[in-house]
Amino acid sequence: MKLKKRWVGVISGLLIIGLIVVGYYWKWQTLHQARVIYQPAVLSSENEEKEEQESPIPEKKGRLNILVLGIDNEGDEPGRSDTIILVSANMDTHQVSIISIPRDTRVSLSGVGLTKITHANAVGEIKGSVYEGSLESVKAVSDLLGVSINYYVKVNFRGFQKVVDALGGVDVSLPNNVNDNSSNLHLSAGEHHLSGEEALKLAQARYDLPRGDFDRQQNQFYILQGLANQLLDPSHISELPKILKVIRQDLVDTNMAISEMVIMGLEFKGIDEEALKYFQLPGEGISAHDPLVGVNVYYYEPNKEGIKKVVEEAMVW
Repeated sequence: MKLKKRWVGVISGLLIIGLIVVGYYWKWQTLHQARVIYQPAVLSSENEEKEEQESPIPEKKGRLNILVLGIDNEGDEPGRSDTIILVSANMDTHQVSIISIPRDTRVSLSGVGLTKITHANAVGEIKGSVYEGSLESVKAVSDLLGVSINYYVKVNFRGFQKVVDALGGVDVSLPNNVNDNSSNLHLSAGEHHLSGEEALKLAQARYDLPRGDFDRQQNQFYILQGLANQLLDPSHISELPKILKVIRQDLVDTNMAISEMVIMGLEFKGIDEEALKYFQLPGEGISAHDPLVGVNVYYYEPNKEGIKKVVEEAMVW
């Protein structure tokens, strides 16, 4: 009888060890061998023909690049990307780089030519589907920055508000006053707890800000930082699967499974501000013809050498 109990104990122990090993292997596979949805292409000639090749930016194993898209549509119509942010997470050092991409950045889209990167999602959706819109944005960002992209997350205005409200609001720390007369949003420098509606107003405000879209990009980073702090707070980590399930229902499109979101959340729980670095892209404002609207419009012309330096810094930390 004692021998039987002993064997039961041994088998149970082996099963537990096996489950732990499988769990860690699954986690390792998810974090360190994540699929690449798109690798960057480079211009192969002056007439902008593209060919697939290795990324010109050195990329370390264990790094995940996630594209965050905020879409400006309210219904089923194709929408432009109002918010474009690349989140690059180093799974080994637990450091995260966040790169904001101006919506007016001038890029080349297949079948269109040189136009604003904000149009990529709408062009893709018109061609095919919501997924095609996401993929067109992924391609545009990957080619612009010269990095591979593993995941994307796309949300529209209504979904963004619901996500923030599902978390009970978001805590945001602002270094400067924000006064946006068009939305009647007035926030002093300092700490604020914002509702979904207020957070959306802050994410959209740009015309009345001193640096226009660049201040808006910075404010979007503060919102993203606040959401991450709340989601990854160790005291809330037990609720993470339930919260992420609610959040995923309000996403327009993503290639991340809930299990992958949970693993990412557990891996980066308790992340502090020192582990985050924020980057904006260098360039200059110009006026040029837009083939989609048929007139000259404002563009943000990217400085390619400057962008390469920014990305190199973001990818090595």
